[in-house]
Amino acid sequence: MPLALIMEPALPPLTATNMAWLIWLGLIGAAATYALWFRGIARIEAGAVSILGMMSPVTAVLLGWPVLGQSLTVVQGLGAAIILGSVWAGQRANRPSVGVATMSPLKSCA
Repeated sequence: MPLALIMEPALPPLTATNMAWLIWLGLIGAAATYALWFRGIARIEAGAVSILGMMSPVTAVLLGWPVLGQSLTVVQGLGAAIILGSVWAGQRANRPSVGVATMSPLKSCA
């Protein structure tokens, strides 16, 4: 924290507009997204959730490009491609093999 105070510019004044944006970030950016995230992880397996967690930085970079006009570098594109490839491979690994039957034990009548 002390290093940030030295290296970063001064914070903007706390105006009504800035306060409204902070509230927006708190309610939508945090509360709503966490509610959606936990609703989603309740519906899928833990292994799939852990793999999909890698998509957060890719989503941030891809949304920052058109929405905020940020530039996408070659290194970021390569990193996103690696992450997308690993998510794809991880999702394929979590699927049951086609043609493999599972059997359950018979109940005893005794």
